[in-house]
Amino acid sequence: MIRLLPPSILIVVALAGAGMTMVVYRAENAADRIRFETIAQAAADRVVNRAHQHIALLVSTHAFFVAHEGEVAREAFARFTASLGLTEDYEGIRGIGYARLIRTGEEAGAERDIAEAYGIDRAVWPDTAMDRRTPIVMLEPPDEMNRAALGFDMFSEARRREAMLAALESGAPRASAPVELAQEITQEIEEDKQAGFLVYIPFRAAADGPVAGFVYSPFRAGDLHAAALGGPDRLPLTFQTADTTGEEPVPLFRSQGFGESEPFKNLKTQRVMDIAGRQWTFSAHATPDFRGRDQHLYSMVTGAISLLLALALAMSTRFQIKSVQAARALQAASQKAVQEKDLMLQEMKHRIKNSISRVLAIARQTAANSESIDEFSQSFSARLHAMANAQDMLTRSHWRRADLRELLTTELNQVLGADFGEERVEGPKVLLDERTTQALGLTFHELATNALKYSGIASGEGDLRISWTLAGKRRHRELQLDWVETSSAPVEPSGSAGFGTRLIDANIRGELGGRLEREHRPDGVRVHMAIPLKDL
Repeated sequence: MIRLLPPSILIVVALAGAGMTMVVYRAENAADRIRFETIAQAAADRVVNRAHQHIALLVSTHAFFVAHEGEVAREAFARFTASLGLTEDYEGIRGIGYARLIRTGEEAGAERDIAEAYGIDRAVWPDTAMDRRTPIVMLEPPDEMNRAALGFDMFSEARRREAMLAALESGAPRASAPVELAQEITQEIEEDKQAGFLVYIPFRAAADGPVAGFVYSPFRAGDLHAAALGGPDRLPLTFQTADTTGEEPVPLFRSQGFGESEPFKNLKTQRVMDIAGRQWTFSAHATPDFRGRDQHLYSMVTGAISLLLALALAMSTRFQIKSVQAARALQAASQKAVQEKDLMLQEMKHRIKNSISRVLAIARQTAANSESIDEFSQSFSARLHAMANAQDMLTRSHWRRADLRELLTTELNQVLGADFGEERVEGPKVLLDERTTQALGLTFHELATNALKYSGIASGEGDLRISWTLAGKRRHRELQLDWVETSSAPVEPSGSAGFGTRLIDANIRGELGGRLEREHRPDGVRVHMAIPLKDL
């Protein structure tokens, strides 16, 4: 389970970092929304404040009329409005004017005043079925668009009439619903036309007298918003203003691109405000320009740091685990080396003890069957060489296995000479353990020595063939070896068994638990050995 610790730490820390990144991301989004709403609120406030500033001019003009008790000459009115700096400082307001309230049929006086003040012969227009009329008799500044509006009966149009009646009822400035201004009729290019609205204040020549007319101002909504917002392209948003006093909203102003695509990051807001008795709804949508240079910088930094921290902790934990595992492996290897060393020492002691015991036994038996020191020395040395050969083969295989063919040919070459042909030896590859190798090494030495002595192999009158096979399966598997000596002269069996014969019997039957059969023939000897291989 410890190997799962680094990825677990990576996952846990990464998840924690992802959570922190998400918190920072949401905080940034919340900050963006607050910033956007602040900008949108400021934009709406600028429009409202500018409208209120313009209405304040209208209130001051109303006071001017009150001060003169309604007896205002056109020249005085022109000087007053010029001093206000309408054209220079109050873009959006189209002018300031006065509309006289008269009964239908009393238009002649209004037409005469227009002709005297502006030198224009113009009848009150348009025709109406109403019993009251409010023709425009003064409107400053006297540019072409305003001169075109002179004589217009505003009471004849429903939205203007509604605003004037509301002003009469409240006695305060009241704005109309969006309308097409009378000044717009001079605009030949359709794209230059704008929605407009008017603000009316009822005027009474005496405080308790009847209403004589209305001091009013026409407004172009597009110019008003452009002046208030400093140009729609200067803000990272698109903007729309609609009059929502009635059941259906009526657009007053819409900046370029508004509503053509989804708001950036779905940032949008609305605010409803009162403008001279009318309900205006300001809508703002964020644009891609709202994206700052450091957009989501903190969340990206938090995510990157969290990921690096997770990787660093995971790698550090992995290295620490590897260090602990390496230390444990080194400790285990050291303990194993000590154990193997002790085991090897014990095994060497056991093998040396067995080898000494075997050498002592061979020495005693050889001495008992030798007639002289030379015979003993020669026989004992040959048998020790056989043991040494077997020992060398085991040593080369690191005390694991010795090859039967190699063991056999080594003993035959030592006893019979190096020119003894390997073609006389036939059998499959068999690997022998230490005990079997030692026993068979001595057995092959004794058999080869007997063949040299009694079968005429040394003089070329005899021959030797050795073959073996593997029989049985698994635990019942055994090595079956045939040692066949042939001679041109008859071979007489000895009457009694010598030391070599007893040594062979002790190795095959006693040491290895096998079977041994000797068959004396007229032309030689056949020795058959069956040795269990269940431990190999």
